[in-house]
Amino acid sequence: MKKSKLSLFKSIVKYSWRTSLFCYSTIFIHNSVNNLLNSYNDKEKCVYKHKIKNSFDLFATISLKTIPISYCSCQLAYNCDNNNVLPTETEYNNLELFKRLFFKLIQYEYFIIHKIVGCINESIIFVLYSLANFYIYFHSAFFNICNLLSKIYHGQGNNGMLYAYPNIPYNIINSFVTIHKIYEHNKIPLKHDFKNDQLEYMGSGFIYDKRGHILTAAHNITNLEDKFVVKNSNGLYFATVLGLHKGSDVCVMKINSKEPLSYISLDKIRDDLKQGEPVVTYGQIQNFDKETYSVGIVNHPKQTFTMFENFNENGQTTLYPFIQISNPINKGMSGSPLLDQHGNLVGMIQKKIDNYGLALPANILKNVAIHLQNNGVYKEPFLGIVFREKALTIQNSKPLTKELKISSILPNSPAALASLKKEDIISKMNNKDIESICDVHEILNSTSDGYINVDGIRNGKKFKTQIKLW
Repeated sequence: MKKSKLSLFKSIVKYSWRTSLFCYSTIFIHNSVNNLLNSYNDKEKCVYKHKIKNSFDLFATISLKTIPISYCSCQLAYNCDNNNVLPTETEYNNLELFKRLFFKLIQYEYFIIHKIVGCINESIIFVLYSLANFYIYFHSAFFNICNLLSKIYHGQGNNGMLYAYPNIPYNIINSFVTIHKIYEHNKIPLKHDFKNDQLEYMGSGFIYDKRGHILTAAHNITNLEDKFVVKNSNGLYFATVLGLHKGSDVCVMKINSKEPLSYISLDKIRDDLKQGEPVVTYGQIQNFDKETYSVGIVNHPKQTFTMFENFNENGQTTLYPFIQISNPINKGMSGSPLLDQHGNLVGMIQKKIDNYGLALPANILKNVAIHLQNNGVYKEPFLGIVFREKALTIQNSKPLTKELKISSILPNSPAALASLKKEDIISKMNNKDIESICDVHEILNSTSDGYINVDGIRNGKKFKTQIKLW
């Protein structure tokens, strides 16, 4: 037997002994294996001409079976206890034969044992993983049940939706501002230093970008020639009016600051509010020294006032939809931001009717603000259509379809250029269902690219077209 093979055998058995002793039966084969290995111990006249310096007396092997002693029956013939008797050629051949059988048995038992140990290990791992998963499932179920009970305790919205009252969003406090007008006593030119008695409170507002642009209600600005100061948590700033639009009651102002400003981004808005969803606002009431945090729910996400003749200051009706909320709204809070429980901007407070607050939806607010910021004015889009809503009668008290019919089209208008015709039925605009003229007005004033996609019905056949707005 060559030294390399013997060393390999030795290392394999030692590795198995050291790593898997706790899992296996151990059999000590004293004289047989010892003599088998000692036959190749340091004998100068050994026929294999190899010297093995390390010898060992006891050899441990691993098996589930007892190794028959017949596999080592030739051990007496070449026992080298303190003498130099060498095995004969026949005995050597027998030794080689029995060695292969011995190694085959060891190899066979080695792999069988590892299969059994593998099954045991897999069983243990399965039990441990089952216990861990059971703990995780129990912990998650307990947390969800507690969370559900908490939401039920705080309140439940319509449509089976549960809501919990939110905390103050992190960005609403530092971005909130109050707007003041400065009195110039005796026509003295305004300086950077002024007294508190020179400030008259006008309303609330909020910063909506890092450059210092501010949104507020247009009715807070009574005279564009006045000098304005904006106050927030960082201090006082002189402010200029970039533009305002009385129809939507939106005004954009600008301040300059060397310090970074906190703001509520117009890129993070929502226009899909549901009834019963909680909303928060943050404003300052007139004659109050501190801001007020208000929590309420959405009474209606798209309330309209087509029959309210004295809705605005000009005694006119309005086609703009509003978010009707239950939040307490008082004088001085116009221009305050309205946010959902996740801090998304959903609207801006504009007025109060009876005990309900009204907020302009964020999609309209954003479009108007961008035009005022860039151009100083906002011109409502022109479509050139006169609509006729479906009439209600006793027999037709519940319309089955959501539609508006075109009563007439102005010549050379955007609608006429898009080949729309009288008696066409408009069912959708920008993939949104059309139920009333207020829906059309909302889509027109929330579209920023100047185009709307129209779905309609003409003579019983559906059609689609695109209109470029003026």
